[in-house]
Amino acid sequence: MLAFGLGGCAGPNLFTDLGSVSTGTVNEGRVRNPQRMPLAGRGWRVPPRWERRKFHYGTDELIAAVQRAAGRVRSHHHRATLGVADFSRKTGGRSIWHRSHHAGRDVDLLFYTMTAKGRPMPPLREGMVKFDGQGKPVANDEKPYPDDDWQARRFDARRNWQLLEAFFTDASVRVQWVFVSDEIKDHLLQWAQRHDRAAWLVEYARTVMRQPGDSAPHDDHFHVRVYCTRSDRFHGCQDSGVVWQHEKKTFKYSGPERYDPLAWRLLLGPPRTLL
Repeated sequence: MLAFGLGGCAGPNLFTDLGSVSTGTVNEGRVRNPQRMPLAGRGWRVPPRWERRKFHYGTDELIAAVQRAAGRVRSHHHRATLGVADFSRKTGGRSIWHRSHHAGRDVDLLFYTMTAKGRPMPPLREGMVKFDGQGKPVANDEKPYPDDDWQARRFDARRNWQLLEAFFTDASVRVQWVFVSDEIKDHLLQWAQRHDRAAWLVEYARTVMRQPGDSAPHDDHFHVRVYCTRSDRFHGCQDSGVVWQHEKKTFKYSGPERYDPLAWRLLLGPPRTLL
């Protein structure tokens, strides 16, 4: 009788699987029982500036996806380390730092950088460097960079593309946006086409990469946003904006979460491994 009674009370914002719950929108939301991103692991590090800020909390799915993506890049490049900046506050909600990042479904990731000779460089400790469409650093005249080695850095298109591929092919998350400047977007797409990346991945990237119209151009980091999971939508999670064509069946049907970013990808060939 007790089990029946508890089951009968289950509903939005009541019983969950005891995992994270993202509620509301990314601009007016919260995150309950969030996962905490470790400060360091295989292929990633939270630099001191963002360690002090303590925006380390997100949904289970997003935290795990960032770790897997960083690990995947590291598996091909043993010196590559992803700089992980802000997710959300522990309880989500507003902050002085972000207009979004309220509900545990956003994360800022520093670009992979390298020397002019192609050697991976560690994440910056205190800042983010802006890059132009050729992957060269741009001086910040308004506020000088706190890291002294910024001029030696180059945008690492290979590893940054591989990071995006890891997100796009991860079965546990569904990417809505990757906010990044138009120049960086074009630079990455040109690199992918020159290196014969799978057509479906190139089109996926072309679709979800976007320069924001209401904030900074994001020429110094990626801002990745994922859709609500089906279980979180039941508990009040709300996706704002576009639902891509390849997501519509996921939104329409009930039952276990199933993810297939582009059903026709096999017709265009599976993605090749980046070495």
